[in-house]
Amino acid sequence: MTRTVDKSDDALHGPWVESAEWAFRFLFFLVGLVALGWMCSGVHRIPADSQAVVFRFSKPVRTQGPGLLIAWPSPIEQVVVLASPARQIEFHLPRLNDDTDIDGSDPDAIALYGASVNGDPRWNTAFFVTGDSSVVHLQATLFYQITDPIAYVVSGEHVAPALERLFIASAVDTLAGRELDTVLVARPETAAQPAETAQRERLRNDLARAANQRLDALTLQHAGLGIRISRVDITASIPRGAKVAFDHVLAVTQDVQKNIAMARTQAELKAQATNQERDRILSEATAHADEIVNSAKAQTASIEALGAQSQDASHAMLMQRLYNDRIGALFKHVGHIETVDPSGGVHAILPGDAP
Repeated sequence: MTRTVDKSDDALHGPWVESAEWAFRFLFFLVGLVALGWMCSGVHRIPADSQAVVFRFSKPVRTQGPGLLIAWPSPIEQVVVLASPARQIEFHLPRLNDDTDIDGSDPDAIALYGASVNGDPRWNTAFFVTGDSSVVHLQATLFYQITDPIAYVVSGEHVAPALERLFIASAVDTLAGRELDTVLVARPETAAQPAETAQRERLRNDLARAANQRLDALTLQHAGLGIRISRVDITASIPRGAKVAFDHVLAVTQDVQKNIAMARTQAELKAQATNQERDRILSEATAHADEIVNSAKAQTASIEALGAQSQDASHAMLMQRLYNDRIGALFKHVGHIETVDPSGGVHAILPGDAP
């Protein structure tokens, strides 16, 4: 008895069919794996110093702080990670910090400042006029914080140029109300004084305040950048020619102060020597006068002693004799004629050597 083989069954369960089945299973597994990966792509970890903005079909829908963020995978939702509000972002102003000098062959370039001045005003953004009609070259670095992440992300590439323009406008207004000495550290010896330090700090605070006022004005016009300036670091310089003049004035001032100090020292030494000489002369004169007084008292002591005794005739004659002896000895030292007026009113001319 013979068996009939069904060729159609062999065709359905042949190697090609099995290969197709395995290929389909692999593709199904691969698609599932891709779908799982796509679904997991919506899970994000936001660092502690960051925050996130979630966009759904390019429309901001929510914000979230640090932690685990679960969102719909892209392109349904996009997650933009930004710095947290407590973190400061450093921003260098290219138009103020560009130190590239203009070609010296340019006849309109004037190499007087820390960077060259060009005849085209558009190249001279970093130069500002102060209230006393001086020119100062300013470099600045801003530190800002993100206060409105949605507005910040929406502004996107416009944040940097807008921040640069509004700070330059703020610097123009602020420096126009100050003198050059309040912007620069003109004297190194006074740079560390509390008043000078407070003055420089006040200038930085005024620049930050003026820039924040312009940011607030943009916010009122529904065009805010979503940031707030927390600190401004500035570096001010003066024209090269003016720097030489300032250095010369500083050197001359120091020489003058040194000469004044030396003159005061010499005057003090001279005054001390004069006072010492005066004290010496006064002491010698006092001693000499005391010596003369004591000698006169010693010479007249005998006469005063006799005069203190009784006033009889013998004593009067003795005193007259002593007087004559003493007066004769005195007249020996006289070099010219003296007129003596005795107590009796009689004028007598005593002989003596003519002068």
